[in-house]
Amino acid sequence: MAVIEAGLIVNGMPIIRSVYYPNEKEVDPFIRTGLFTAIQTFAATAFNDEAEEMKLKRYSLIIKDLDPGSKEQLLLYTVAEKGTDFVEVKKRLANLEKKLDLDRVILDSPVMTSELKQIKKMIDKELKDLCLKPADRAKGVFG
Repeated sequence: MAVIEAGLIVNGMPIIRSVYYPNEKEVDPFIRTGLFTAIQTFAATAFNDEAEEMKLKRYSLIIKDLDPGSKEQLLLYTVAEKGTDFVEVKKRLANLEKKLDLDRVILDSPVMTSELKQIKKMIDKELKDLCLKPADRAKGVFG
């Protein structure tokens, strides 16, 4: 199974979004990021906690708050198919958190800046092998 999408959300805005396997039914990115933001806000407000994972029937949503306790939301997320190694996905998101230096990056830019492109490349590189479905992984090995 595989990670099918990953991205970075800043204050409810989809700043970076990588789609590795397009869904047959495209959902507005703002609706999708609104869900992630609402889940995180609910967890913080109702339980003084943070959401890390939400399981659906066929998918899991994994959320990493990059600035917990802050009034501003900075969320790294993945959408993964059921059966994906979620421990490994969470480990990779933690690795990304350590590598990302977001202090000097303007995150609420309406355009994809060179800094945001670099962050997108880092996300894609860190999750690369987790984004391959078994059939695609076999094609890469056997051609």
